[in-house]
Amino acid sequence: MRSRLRAFSAIAGSALLVVGVAAGCEASEASKIGACVIRPGALCAGNYMHGAKLTASNLFDADFDHTDLTRVVLSSSNLSGATMQGARLVGAKLDSTTFSYADLTHADLTHADLTAADLTAADLTAATVTPAQLTRAKLCRTTLPDGTLTNPDC
Repeated sequence: MRSRLRAFSAIAGSALLVVGVAAGCEASEASKIGACVIRPGALCAGNYMHGAKLTASNLFDADFDHTDLTRVVLSSSNLSGATMQGARLVGAKLDSTTFSYADLTHADLTHADLTAADLTAADLTAATVTPAQLTRAKLCRTTLPDGTLTNPDC
């Protein structure tokens, strides 16, 4: 009887260990893209994150310098204070995303959806973006691609 009980305990313990390890792997996979851990202050510079689905992510103060974010979905995300110098955001879904105080200098925003994006105090110096895209965004103390400051008194 004791040997059966020990065998059962060993099997049950092994099953719990396997379940615990599998759950840990799933959690880490969901929170990483390549070498980038998806969290506030993330260090993702130079990563390839093409097509990533990051809706409603908290990525404030993250470093996305020279990162390929082509066709990424960042709708309703918080990228306040993020640095995205030279980032490639071609065709990205950035609607309702907060970029307040973000550095988007030299970023490529060709065909990116900036509908209702908050660009308060963001720096778009030398960024590739059209005036039509910016008409759909909130611009307040925003540095435009030509270096001019828009709505300085808002």
